[in-house]
Formats: sequence, structure tokens, C-alpha cells
Amino acid sequence: MSYKTIRIESTSQTFSAHSGLFLFEELWKQLKFDKKVKFLLPRKKKNRGPSQLDKFKSTLYSFAVGNDCLSDIDTSNKDILFSELTGGAASRTISDFLSSFGNEHAKKLQHFLIDFAFELRQKMFASEKKFILSMDATPHEHYGKKMEGMAYNYKNMWCLDSQNAYDQFGFSYLFDLRPGSTHSSKEAELWIHEIFKRCPDHLEKWFRADSAYGTFAIFDALQAKSVKFAIVLRENLGKYVRRKNKNLLNWKKTDFYFFDSNNCEMAMALYPVKNLRVVFIRTKKKEEDIQKQMELLEKYNPEEDDYRYYSIITNIDSSEMSNEEIVSFYKDRATAETYIREQKYGFDFLNFPCKKLRSNKVFGIIGTIAHNLTRVLSFCMEERWRTVRCKKTKELKRIKQLGYFSKRVRSTCINIAGQVVRSARKIKLRINLKTKEVLDKIMINLLFKLSLQT
Repeated sequence: MSYKTIRIESTSQTFSAHSGLFLFEELWKQLKFDKKVKFLLPRKKKNRGPSQLDKFKSTLYSFAVGNDCLSDIDTSNKDILFSELTGGAASRTISDFLSSFGNEHAKKLQHFLIDFAFELRQKMFASEKKFILSMDATPHEHYGKKMEGMAYNYKNMWCLDSQNAYDQFGFSYLFDLRPGSTHSSKEAELWIHEIFKRCPDHLEKWFRADSAYGTFAIFDALQAKSVKFAIVLRENLGKYVRRKNKNLLNWKKTDFYFFDSNNCEMAMALYPVKNLRVVFIRTKKKEEDIQKQMELLEKYNPEEDDYRYYSIITNIDSSEMSNEEIVSFYKDRATAETYIREQKYGFDFLNFPCKKLRSNKVFGIIGTIAHNLTRVLSFCMEERWRTVRCKKTKELKRIKQLGYFSKRVRSTCINIAGQVVRSARKIKLRINLKTKEVLDKIMINLLFKLSLQT
């Protein structure tokens, strides 16, 4: 094996590792962040140092470049471009800034997140008439004892908990950080009201969620906002509905792929109290599992105990969606879990930096805004097709790539080496020719979509 000799030479030129931040700067200007965010932030106590807007921008851009914690901002400030764009606020200053938020300011910032997500969605997908919201909660495990809100959840995990809501394009409309022992659907009906009342009138409203959200309060909130929904029923409620409709259930075989099987049966019934439609899908258990249950259970009911069941409650009429379409619509809720993982690992929502719960919530909301801006850039990148194997037919098919995750966005158009040249009040970036061609295409797509009337 041959080794090449590496020589190190010095230069007086200034370089940046985050040249692609000029795209975020363009988003900042085109979306008029200065005017929108300025009045949402708490007043500054002393009239010196970086402004509140600079601190907000520094936190936002820190998420954009992929920093893992507040202390990484000090490292990023050594990058000339990051420092020039954000004002160079230190991590301690950012920590104090997050702590200065009161309940009212945090609430305003959350409402801004909802309005801002709708604005981005309308600019990126103006022709899409369906607004499909998926809601889910997730734990954020920690090991500290002094952080406010830490508690054991139902999985005996020492953590904080957050409630999240995403549309079908991955834009986030909610980040509500709560104590770790909070039930998943707590106050969900209030957030449903806040999100859907801000939804543009021309959009069709749809909602899907798992069994934690199968409560009367949520059903009533969705119907009050004229939202079509599909929510999984808890196992005991599904069993109750099947018992009440025992003589009316008409099980039909379907080749719909579920429970890792093509051998499923479907049926439909009415929920006795709310007069809502319930779609059931079931598949027979393995013989060895049936034998074990027969030995363990005192009262064995073959109709119930021989099958695995899934129950979905909906207000969508059978003339609009068949049973298979209802189940298929609900299955796409899994994309919400994908976006939760994206925020956890792509924006380090695994850990939060502050002791106060409200400060961590504000930190998370700013990170969620950064997530939405990253989604915008991903939709402006080059479109690609990928090959996937259909679980049902085992056939290969090509599907269009709808955006990219943060890791790909950062490596393609943010964390790019470039030379920084400053003259008068202007900053010039000199980057690789091929890289510039890629960024020029992204910029053209970005400016075109942002200029569209909503």
C-alpha cells in the first residue's frame, strides 16, 4: 500500500464550515422573521449586548447546523459566517434568554409555530387541498434529578414528555413539553381546537391518531371543527363494540396486508354511544399461541381469543371510504413517528439543556421551527426516485422522494466549506463550482415557491 505525503500550509484567508447558512438567511429575509418574531420575545432587561432577536436567531441557526447542545454555540461562534449572521451570542447568554420566557410569551411562540407551519405549507404545496394531521406523544429520557418536570412514565422511564402534531408533508404544528408522567392525550382536544381553527377554510380537514387519543372529548372536539378522523380504539373498547354488535358483524376476507399477513378479515359496526363507524380487521393467531391461551384462560371464547384484532373508529362514511381505505389511511399515521425520530436524532431532542420546564419548552419550539425550515429546503432540493418492495405483492415499485431528512439537507446545502470575504457592509462567499451549481438550483426553487401567492 502506498502512502501520500500530506503537507500543511498556512493562509491568511478566512473560511467558514457553514457556507450554506446563506439559504437560511434568505429564508429569514423572505419570510420576514424580524417583524413576525420581534413582538413574541420577552423584553430585554439591559440595553447592551446582542438583541433578543439575535439570540433567537442564534438558537435557530444552531439547530440548523446540527449542534447538539447550547455549549456548541460557543464553538459555532468561532465560525466567521455563523457569528456575523447571529451576532455571536454566547451559550450562557442564550441560556438566560430561554429562562426569560414567561407563560404568555411561550404560549405566543407556540401559536406562532402553528401559523408559521400553515404559511410554509401553503407556499410549498399550494395546490394540495387536504390537510391531514397526525398527533402523537413521545418520552424524552433523562438522567438528571434537578430538572423540572422529570417523572416516571407508564414504561417506568425517567423522562419528560412531549405532544407533537405533523401534517402529511412533515411540517410540525405542535411541540408541547410536559412532565414525564403526563398521559399522552392530555389537553389534546385544546390543541386540536387551536390548530384547526387556524387552518385555512379551503382545506379539507383530516385527523388520525393512536388509541391514546380514543376519548369522547377528542371525538367531540374533532366533530365540532368538522374534521374527518380515524383513531384506534383501545382493546377493551374494541371488544365492547364487537360484543354489542355480535349478531351484525359480517366478516369478509381481504387481501389487505396487515399484522404481517395477507390473510385478514374485515367487518364494520357502529359505536353504540356516539353512533360512529368502527372498522375491524383481524387475523387468526398461530396454532401454538392458541393452544397456550386455551391452557391459561378459564373462560375461552374462540371467536375472540383465536384472533388478533385492530379497531379503528371514524366519522367517515362508508360511501366515501371503504374499510380497506380507512385502515390504509390510518396506517400512514406512522409517518408522524418517523418525524418524531427525525427531531429526536436530527435536532437532538433526546436531551434538553435547561433546568426549568418552560425554558426547555421554548428551546424545543425554536428547534421545531428550525425543523420546518429544514423541510422547506429539502423540498427545494433535487427530486429523486427510489425503489421499494411492496409488502403485499412483493413487487418492486418506484416512488418519488418527498423531501429529505436533516442529515442529508445539512451535508448537501448547509455544512459546506467556503471562503468568506468581507468588504464594506457586504459578505462574499466563494465555494466549489459544482457545489454552487447545486445551491443555485435550490435557491431558484426556494425563491419561486416563496413568491407564490397563498
